[in-house]
Amino acid sequence: MDIKGIGITNRINSYNKISTNKVNNVANKVTKDRIEISKEAKALRDYGIDKSEFDREKKVSEIRTKLSNGTYNVDAKLTAKAMLDHMRGIK
Repeated sequence: MDIKGIGITNRINSYNKISTNKVNNVANKVTKDRIEISKEAKALRDYGIDKSEFDREKKVSEIRTKLSNGTYNVDAKLTAKAMLDHMRGIK
């Protein structure tokens, strides 16, 4: 008959066996990250922009021309007001 002692060495060995089994079990699992964009988020993507009224390329071209001519001016108060209105949810 094999009688195992109750000394510290046996306790450490038992702990190591359990720890190794847990690590091996975790290592065998393969997980994949996944992201899903909700319907609401997709709808918000184009919120407030009517594509027929907004021509991005034309607007960028106009700004570039004004910048190169030195005629592009921005009203800081109007910009700040628009930003605050946007944060407050006012359109």
